[in-house]
Amino acid sequence: MNIILVGPRGAGKSKVSRTLSKQIQFPVVSTDSVIVYENGGIPIPKFVEQKGWKAFRDLEYSILSKLQNADGIILDCGGGILFDLDENGNEIPSERKLSILRKLGRIILLEKDFNELVEKVEGDKTRPDLAKNKAYAEILKKRLPVYYESSHYKINMSKLSKEDAADKIKDLLGFPD
Repeated sequence: MNIILVGPRGAGKSKVSRTLSKQIQFPVVSTDSVIVYENGGIPIPKFVEQKGWKAFRDLEYSILSKLQNADGIILDCGGGILFDLDENGNEIPSERKLSILRKLGRIILLEKDFNELVEKVEGDKTRPDLAKNKAYAEILKKRLPVYYESSHYKINMSKLSKEDAADKIKDLLGFPD
């Protein structure tokens, strides 16, 4: 069994995945870290600037394809893992990536208060711009329904510590304490 953490930027996926990993001894695979590794250490903002969002989304798909036979991992997914771009460059739900994720394991959405997410992420230079003309809040409003529809479980992180969230995931999936 694999545990797949999805959700918007700033929801706590990376922190919860590392905490959960220590508790259940599953290794963490971060899609964003693999992308950086596979591109010679080029940071994601620079990759997106040089090659564009479509190339980034295609690389996510390639990584998920390579992980199809994995077992016993925690997959820490980038915030846009559930999305691709249409021919006009607009974000659309990614059936190809969601299909792999559903076969791979249980998808757990980590959610936070909308305003808390926007406040945490806007202006963060370590993350690539999602769009030059759209605010994160606007993008988040479009993405939230896809996160909800795609997930097996949802955990609201607004009042939980990373340890509490990890415990909740273990309970949901039947791991012993």
